[in-house]
Amino acid sequence: MAKKRKTTILSLVLIACAALIPLFLVDLKWGKTIQEIEKTIGAGSDPESMVVPTIQGHREGCLVCHSNMRGFSDSHSVEALGCSSCHLGNPFTLEKSEAHRQMVLFPGDLETADLTCGSAPCHPDLSKNIKNALMATGRGMVTVNRYVFGEQDTPDGMGHLSRLGHTEADTHLRQLCVRCHLGYKKREYAPANQKSKGGGCTACHLEYSREAVIQLTAYLEKKVLPVIHPLLNIQINNMRCFGCHSRSGRISTNYEGLCETLKKEEEVLNDTRYKILDDKRVFVKTEQDIHHEKGLVCIDCHTSTETMGDGKAYNHQEEQVEISCIDCHFKETPDTIEVSHLDQISKKILELRKNNKSGERFVLTSRKSRPILNLVINSKGEAILTGKLDNKARKSPPLAQACLEIPGHKRLSCQSCHTAWVPTCLGCHTEFNKDKPGWDHLEQAYGTGKWTELKGEFSAKPPALGIRKDHNGMEIIDTFMPGMIMTLGGMKTKEIIGALPQQTRNREYQIFRRLYAPTDAHTTTKKGRTCISCHLDPAALGFGQGELRETAPGGDHWQFFPEYANHPADGLPFDAWTDFLETRTEYTSTRRGARPFSKEEQQKILKVGNCLRCHDEKKENIKKIYINFEESIKKRSKKCMVLP
Repeated sequence: MAKKRKTTILSLVLIACAALIPLFLVDLKWGKTIQEIEKTIGAGSDPESMVVPTIQGHREGCLVCHSNMRGFSDSHSVEALGCSSCHLGNPFTLEKSEAHRQMVLFPGDLETADLTCGSAPCHPDLSKNIKNALMATGRGMVTVNRYVFGEQDTPDGMGHLSRLGHTEADTHLRQLCVRCHLGYKKREYAPANQKSKGGGCTACHLEYSREAVIQLTAYLEKKVLPVIHPLLNIQINNMRCFGCHSRSGRISTNYEGLCETLKKEEEVLNDTRYKILDDKRVFVKTEQDIHHEKGLVCIDCHTSTETMGDGKAYNHQEEQVEISCIDCHFKETPDTIEVSHLDQISKKILELRKNNKSGERFVLTSRKSRPILNLVINSKGEAILTGKLDNKARKSPPLAQACLEIPGHKRLSCQSCHTAWVPTCLGCHTEFNKDKPGWDHLEQAYGTGKWTELKGEFSAKPPALGIRKDHNGMEIIDTFMPGMIMTLGGMKTKEIIGALPQQTRNREYQIFRRLYAPTDAHTTTKKGRTCISCHLDPAALGFGQGELRETAPGGDHWQFFPEYANHPADGLPFDAWTDFLETRTEYTSTRRGARPFSKEEQQKILKVGNCLRCHDEKKENIKKIYINFEESIKKRSKKCMVLP
């Protein structure tokens, strides 16, 4: 019996090896070492006798050595573009050193994109737009960071992660944050993975096939030149987003239902409740976004214009983003556009996706009236969203009637009710040590002094609610999370512009910040939160975790018992955003115009919450009590608990 099992295993191994033979034959048949090519075109060769292909009207000497390259899409094949269109160099010579002079190893890096991807016959408009887009500049990261450090008095303004100075705020970015933007140079050949950062155009548009990975490995280990090139396309999977967006607001991990922890890899091995990332961070599995559950990828919602930019300089990502929930889940038939009226770039995208069907009408975004190229209205007036990778058509349900019925809630964003959780980190500390060298990612060298971040407590909890201004400048109620409840220490500067007010300043800290950030957490849930979970939840109101107790009837007299101790820097609970039944105005958010609820707003919310304890959000109660709440209060009977 044991002998028979051994034979079976051997057979499986032979079958597996046989399956790989064609891949290795490709290398043996087509691949050449650098030394072999140099022998072919050596000092004794006569360049004039060699056949040099002509591409785009000029000699393309590159193809004498690289003639067997394949793996491209039709529009990027060597027959269409040659090699020099992307890699530059000198295509008019067969002498190696001259041919490779000023060659661009990583086409798409934004420093040289105008000469490669953005050259006149290719994508000049896109190249221009992406350089000003937030994914390329990281403008909001720079300005908020400087604001936190007290180096400017507003979280807005100009900034670029590739053009930082050497102030304390900028040095902090150079060491800890600067890699997460498209302007960061690609420095090694590799397919996208969880740790990928930077790379300009190719960060999103370069895809390695399995064969391309095998040949890349052979090149790196044995200098065998690959003949299968990575594919350039618009089929962008979620891994291209993950490297950068699994940090900061962590929308990539949120979307998949993963919340970061402080656990170590060895603590959770073989525990299916956790996922270990390539960088060894440990995440616990929790509720995933409903759109992820349905199979939608990032590009199914996010348009090319909002990711690559439209040429305008926006301060923060919520200004550049143009998609919104009501574009798919509308209450009235949205504006649409016919294929024939689309701009040329949109038509080209449809052509590449083989989706340029005549007669279809594409939905326009409600914010900026730009086409959503995978969302159409069918003959029944239904919204049909087609997946850009799986090509699966999905019917998008209209806005729920409940979203329209509750009076007094017109200012609520969709996220306010439908965000399941946000990632929180409390009590982090960032320290500068002048005696240790820190790695500068821009200069690729060690500098004087090192920034170190000490993480606080991670958790996945429902968001706090507060006020921010929408794209029209109107105040709305939206979701917030702790952006920075943190201390900064060890800096050279003693007096910081915008540091704590004198009456609350603590000598232990040079800078303390309690700033919440507006967030679209990408943890959308189909079922909205209950009314009482807003009106009587202290965390939702910005007070932090704890218990609310009414001290006298009438709904105007409350006490709050926080779960966390008060922070010594300002006397508020560690997880709070605002004072209980007070109006907090100074340094409250990472955005201008964003703030926690005022004292009057808190009182009004709690007053309604008091009634909700007996009269929940059933339709009959909404009609009877909440449609005209103030009149209902006047008519309450002696049985009412809130009777003064």
